[in-house]
Amino acid sequence: MTSTLRPPRLRRLLLPAAASAVLLLTGCGLVGPAEYDTETRTIEAEAGEEFSITVPYSPGQGEWWYRVDPRPDDAVVRIGGEHQDLDGSDLDGGTDGTKSFDFEAVGPGTTKIRILHCPVGTCVGSGASVSPSPVASPRQTTTDPQPRYYTYTVTVR
Repeated sequence: MTSTLRPPRLRRLLLPAAASAVLLLTGCGLVGPAEYDTETRTIEAEAGEEFSITVPYSPGQGEWWYRVDPRPDDAVVRIGGEHQDLDGSDLDGGTDGTKSFDFEAVGPGTTKIRILHCPVGTCVGSGASVSPSPVASPRQTTTDPQPRYYTYTVTVR
């Protein structure tokens, strides 16, 4: 009698190889959204593409970043969520990391996105309406931390 089953040894060799091939193929095409930083302020995207603006972030040091008005044109870019990736914990003061602002390219056109960086104690308000604090003293020096706007130009094809 002839058996059509493969010998157990051959199955033991083929099973790990097949499992590895499945895992490799499963990962194909899994590239996350494009990320841009404070140095790259010109963004080109295809309609439907997701992207993030990722900035260095130290909330434990009183540093904050905000997406501010004017909002980008909704017909060109849709505003998504925000997320942060922090090292350490609040307990040990190790709250350095990054903050990301997420967007989706919606339709053809060009628009602007504004992000405000607020070093400790330099901004008032909250959310999109936050603004730099008025200068309290005429003796402010150039080494004092200053709020700074970052404007990104987004072109969607």
